[in-house]
Amino acid sequence: MKNLERLETFILTDFGAELDMKKLDPDQDLLEQGIIDSLGIMRVIVFMEETFGIKVIDEEIVPDNFQTLNNMVNFIEQKLGNK
Repeated sequence: MKNLERLETFILTDFGAELDMKKLDPDQDLLEQGIIDSLGIMRVIVFMEETFGIKVIDEEIVPDNFQTLNNMVNFIEQKLGNK
């Protein structure tokens, strides 16, 4: 499963049930639309660290890294050195 699909599945499973969503647009603003809040970002970080074996430091916890699925995938790939 690709990184984008893994993230989308996690977000839909973890947050989507409350919103009755089945699919996310990779460029959908998850923060602005209230799909993910500050607590949600922390849950996403735990998921990223456990799933992708990366370490997210405090300075990286900025809206730009978590705004959209594409932003999160780019962030993960950058952390993994795949860029």
